[in-house]
Amino acid sequence: MIPFNHLGPVFKAFSSLVYPRAFRTIFASSLQEVPDGGTVLDVGSGTGILSQFAWRKRSDLMYTMIDPAPGMLKFGPGFARKVRGRAEYLPFAEGSFDAVFAGDCLHHFNDPRKAIKEIRRVLKKDGVLTVFEIDPGSMLGAVITRGERMFREPAHFYRPEELAARLAAADFTCRISRYDWRYAIIADAGDGKSAMGHRRMMQETSPL
Repeated sequence: MIPFNHLGPVFKAFSSLVYPRAFRTIFASSLQEVPDGGTVLDVGSGTGILSQFAWRKRSDLMYTMIDPAPGMLKFGPGFARKVRGRAEYLPFAEGSFDAVFAGDCLHHFNDPRKAIKEIRRVLKKDGVLTVFEIDPGSMLGAVITRGERMFREPAHFYRPEELAARLAAADFTCRISRYDWRYAIIADAGDGKSAMGHRRMMQETSPL
């Protein structure tokens, strides 16, 4: 297993390099959907790089980071509340957050299906979810997938369309943007009443 609890300083110094400028632009645009003073949950936050990106644009929001590694959380920004926990068992009430971030972490979850269900539970109606992931169908993505399996990580990597379909089944409308061997999904939550969530519209956007 990768010793994340001891890698906080490394992630603090270098994690921002994972996210291309084009993604940051789309991510900043998605924050416009969040109401003034809204609540944000950074799932599998690590040292909170997505929260830091967001805070630079929306310092009015209330940020919560959750991660199983205290060695990561202690290097998080001071503006965020920090909670030790796992995505599969989020210790928050239903409809607690206007936005949820999951940056480069879903493939580490032991049970992604349960984590998605939990994320949808704590997200408000019309809330927005941002997922940033590695595409295992790309050459570099395939190498990373094999490497993580060698380290006995869960390595739950999904192609963009596959993950979008899983999110759509949980009543999200998804927009995919691609960045070579990486991709992002901006997903808008429905009202939870759709019995045919898997048929919700999936759009694809191009990086700026």
